[in-house]
Amino acid sequence: MACLVVIGAIVLAAGHGSRFGTNKLLQKNAAGLALASLSARALQGIACKVAVVSKQARPLEVLYQNAGFQIVQVPSEAEAPCAPSGMSLSLRCGVAACVQAHGWIIALADMPGVSAHTVRQIATALEMGAPLVACRYRGQRGNPVGFSQAFGPALMNLSGDQGARALLQLHSNSIHWLDVDDPGILFDVDTPADWQRWLALEASASIR
Repeated sequence: MACLVVIGAIVLAAGHGSRFGTNKLLQKNAAGLALASLSARALQGIACKVAVVSKQARPLEVLYQNAGFQIVQVPSEAEAPCAPSGMSLSLRCGVAACVQAHGWIIALADMPGVSAHTVRQIATALEMGAPLVACRYRGQRGNPVGFSQAFGPALMNLSGDQGARALLQLHSNSIHWLDVDDPGILFDVDTPADWQRWLALEASASIR
């Protein structure tokens, strides 16, 4: 019997959202769904799901728990001002919580338009042996990205706030490119204006 290839999903949701002015991930659309819930929908088909959140974000914990995610907490700057911080800390925490996986899909919690089909394509490419998986829409690279188990040590050794981008640049020759019909891989919510743009896109049904 063939061994089951398990792909994990890690959603990074511990950011401060300083450009937004409040916790953007709890902003709700006309249907009452929070931004974090919208972005989590694309990952529902992945069995091993981890949400990395700040220790001070209890409402987010509840939201992700209800969506079937394992919760991993990272300390806030107030709790651990001398600890290494940034996106790399969230990534390390997420990988450590799902270390048994044969690969990981790294997703961002502020990207509500990514389709479940795109996530499935990334997972399939990893299952078929691709070392790194990046998706493109009309020639532009977007998120999520996929990493095989071989990149586990490299992910665990990341530092600073660059996340996995440095690995994609360093190992560009190993990238398996997915050209997808999914503009949502390019759209993230950083500011209130971005959120209003998203609400307008939802109303016009032009992205999902």
